Amino acid sequence: MSDPNRPYDPDYGEQPPPAYPPQSQVPGTPTQPVGQPPADARVQPVTTGTENPRLGLEVGRYWAGALATMLVAALIGLAASFILEEVLNLEIQPQADLLATGSDTMAWVVAGALFALLAAIVLYLLVLSTPRPRAFFGWVVALATVILAMVPFAGQADLVPAVLAAVVWIIIGSAVYSLLTGTLSRTVVRRTAG
Repeated sequence: MSDPNRPYDPDYGEQPPPAYPPQSQVPGTPTQPVGQPPADARVQPVTTGTENPRLGLEVGRYWAGALATMLVAALIGLAASFILEEVLNLEIQPQADLLATGSDTMAWVVAGALFALLAAIVLYLLVLSTPRPRAFFGWVVALATVILAMVPFAGQADLVPAVLAAVVWIIIGSAVYSLLTGTLSRTVVRRTAG
């Protein structure tokens, strides 16, 4: 039976402390004064943890992930337009037809893909130039999504189509952010200085 007053009882699964001092604390061995680095160590500046060493990307894998994100964003636009208009017989505010396709559904497909492409370019540039690319990217995507979700309400828009368009933009923005930051976490590399 184990004794609760003995904290190093083997029944508790803990190992007793060693009966001898560690090698660095053997009496008579010089020790390093507290607060001073060893003589042969490179001095590193004390930071708050917000510094970012030089980052790079595995470019091929990053852009493959970006293309997959474009495909997902385009399919969200396609699915939203098709389901809302053709299946549920609801009207959704059309997007600007940037490629002159003549179709509201294709305008949503193009809008989703272009949003994802622009987000991928922004994230790529942020990784190469800013100290905390993921934080800046989160703000950029969030603000762009809010702006795009509010555009349908400008002017004399009907409420239901504008709300549906805003919801679609929020879904597209959320998907683009999560997919691109996931891609970033798998493709970012830390470069050695020098």
